[in-house]
Amino acid sequence: MAEQTPDSIITTQRNGQTIVAELFFNHSGTETFRDKLLKVILSDSLQDGQEPEKTEITR
Repeated sequence: MAEQTPDSIITTQRNGQTIVAELFFNHSGTETFRDKLLKVILSDSLQDGQEPEKTEITR
Protein backbone atom coordinates (compact mmCIF):
# COMPACT_ATOMS: atom_id res chain seq x y z
CA MET A 1 0.00 0.00 0.00
CA ALA A 2 1.37 3.43 -0.93
CA GLU A 3 2.05 5.84 1.93
CA GLN A 4 -0.42 8.73 2.08
CA THR A 5 0.49 12.29 2.95
CA PRO A 6 -1.80 13.72 5.66
CA ASP A 7 -4.11 16.57 4.67
CA SER A 8 -3.30 18.35 7.91
CA ILE A 9 -1.25 17.89 11.09
CA ILE A 10 -2.23 19.19 14.53
CA THR A 11 0.40 19.42 17.27
CA THR A 12 -0.41 20.32 20.88
CA GLN A 13 1.16 19.92 24.30
CA ARG A 14 -0.72 18.65 27.33
CA ASN A 15 0.67 17.73 30.74
CA GLY A 16 4.23 17.82 29.42
CA GLN A 17 3.47 15.51 26.49
CA THR A 18 3.43 16.48 22.84
CA ILE A 19 0.44 15.10 20.93
CA VAL A 20 0.65 14.93 17.14
CA ALA A 21 -2.45 14.10 15.09
CA GLU A 22 -2.31 13.50 11.35
CA LEU A 23 -5.62 14.21 9.63
CA PHE A 24 -6.73 12.41 6.49
CA PHE A 25 -9.90 13.62 4.79
CA ASN A 26 -12.20 11.62 2.58
CA HIS A 27 -12.54 14.17 -0.20
CA SER A 28 -15.56 12.40 -1.66
CA GLY A 29 -17.35 12.07 1.72
CA THR A 30 -20.52 13.92 2.66
CA GLU A 31 -19.68 14.51 6.34
CA THR A 32 -17.73 17.62 7.23
CA PHE A 33 -14.66 17.66 9.45
CA ARG A 34 -16.71 19.53 12.04
CA ASP A 35 -19.34 16.75 12.09
CA LYS A 36 -16.69 14.07 12.58
CA LEU A 37 -14.86 16.04 15.27
CA LEU A 38 -18.10 16.49 17.22
CA LYS A 39 -18.70 12.72 17.12
CA VAL A 40 -15.21 12.07 18.49
CA ILE A 41 -15.63 14.62 21.29
CA LEU A 42 -19.02 13.24 22.31
CA SER A 43 -17.76 9.66 22.17
CA ASP A 44 -14.73 10.53 24.28
CA SER A 45 -16.80 12.33 26.92
CA LEU A 46 -19.20 9.39 27.17
CA GLN A 47 -16.28 6.96 27.67
CA ASP A 48 -15.01 9.13 30.53
CA GLY A 49 -18.42 8.81 32.19
CA GLN A 50 -19.07 12.51 31.76
CA GLU A 51 -22.35 13.89 30.60
CA PRO A 52 -21.70 15.84 27.37
CA GLU A 53 -22.48 19.52 27.59
CA LYS A 54 -25.60 20.61 25.79
CA THR A 55 -24.49 22.96 23.05
CA GLU A 56 -26.13 24.37 20.01
CA ILE A 57 -24.39 23.76 16.73
CA THR A 58 -24.75 26.55 14.22
CA ARG A 59 -23.68 26.33 10.64
